[in-house]
Amino acid sequence: CKADCSSDCPPCQNQCPLRCVHSRCTSKCGEPCRPCQEKCVKKCKHQRCVTLCGEKCSVSPCEEACFMKLPCGHPCVGFCGDPCPPLCRTCDREELTEILFGSEDEDDARFVLLEDCGHTIEAEGLKEWLAQDGGEIGMKQCPRCKKPIYNNRRYYGFLLKAYKDVEAVKKKYFREKKTVRKQDLLLLLQDTTVHLEFVVKLQTLELHVSEKFRHLSDSELNLLQFQAQVIHKANSVLKKAPECTSKLTEKVHFVVNRVFEQKLRISTQMMEEVTCELQRLAVLPAFWSLTKRIFQYNNQILSQIHKKLLMILGPTVKFDTEKEKETINLLKESEKYLGGLGITNDERMQILKAMELKQGHWYKCPNNHIYCITECGGAMIESTCPECGAAIGGESHRLRDDNAVASEMDGAQYAAWSEENNMLNYDMDNFE
Repeated sequence: CKADCSSDCPPCQNQCPLRCVHSRCTSKCGEPCRPCQEKCVKKCKHQRCVTLCGEKCSVSPCEEACFMKLPCGHPCVGFCGDPCPPLCRTCDREELTEILFGSEDEDDARFVLLEDCGHTIEAEGLKEWLAQDGGEIGMKQCPRCKKPIYNNRRYYGFLLKAYKDVEAVKKKYFREKKTVRKQDLLLLLQDTTVHLEFVVKLQTLELHVSEKFRHLSDSELNLLQFQAQVIHKANSVLKKAPECTSKLTEKVHFVVNRVFEQKLRISTQMMEEVTCELQRLAVLPAFWSLTKRIFQYNNQILSQIHKKLLMILGPTVKFDTEKEKETINLLKESEKYLGGLGITNDERMQILKAMELKQGHWYKCPNNHIYCITECGGAMIESTCPECGAAIGGESHRLRDDNAVASEMDGAQYAAWSEENNMLNYDMDNFE
């Protein structure tokens, strides 16, 4: 098995080794096989089988000795009607009589050729070996090399029983798995909140599942299920950032269309790449928002956070789950320094305590840089913002129209010197 140790073993994807004289199974090893429907070719001068090739023979194995001669001129050591073993009792005696079951060196011992591995095995010992039933499900094996035995007409009854046990497991796996997967897929496809642009794609998938499900291969099912999951993830990305929809739409649709270009299967690598890209797109709106706001402040910590995010969200970086967690943590960290202040809440409280000013003394320039007016708190002169050079202050207790009260600094709703100033400035219970 090539799957991860922590995951369930998937069906074997290698070519099925089952074959007969008529053909070879074209299915994957882990998929149910279709028994051969041709007539059985087992026959000799003593008897003939009348059943189909994929069924148990209608006659018992012929017990007469083979009358054929080997290339060396000595008699065959096999049975009548069986493939002749290549070993000679005279020329290859040492190899032929090598003890395995104990009766190999008897003069009347008969042998059977296992065509799958090429070993020549003493018949009676092999019969007892194949008749053993330890409760395990699997194909019978060569007693010497343990290679599975798929092709042997003499003992096909033993092989057929083992084969049917294996097939029963395969059919149960595929039948139950398909039933569960169909339910999961239909549940995914019945979401009525999906983005309008994805409705047609969902309807196409639903048609495939409803009408062609029985004929879909495992790889096609994997593709359909992943396509449905991609639509839901893409839909979630757009719904969570409506203000960025126009900017995100092109990127999201590129990913979705790329997945829907696949027709029969999708590789594990592509599934991983698409998943990572959708995770990246999901956090881009928050990053774009941070990028817009960060240039309003001259904060070194924010600049460092932004620089890290630029590196993580770069198009050449694999945006896996770990990168997603790191990005979310950095975005949360940046919120401490945003909101028009560029400082943490603790730092804000320390400044207020040190200045000992009542509410309404804090203002901000057109670019949201904070400044304060002491004494009465009313604007008497104009100056320039030390951060950006914009005009700040005002004249005759009247604040410039492009400046504003910095409510985020001390909770004030009005300037300390203003006609509107009222007790709301002192309602500290509602200020955080």
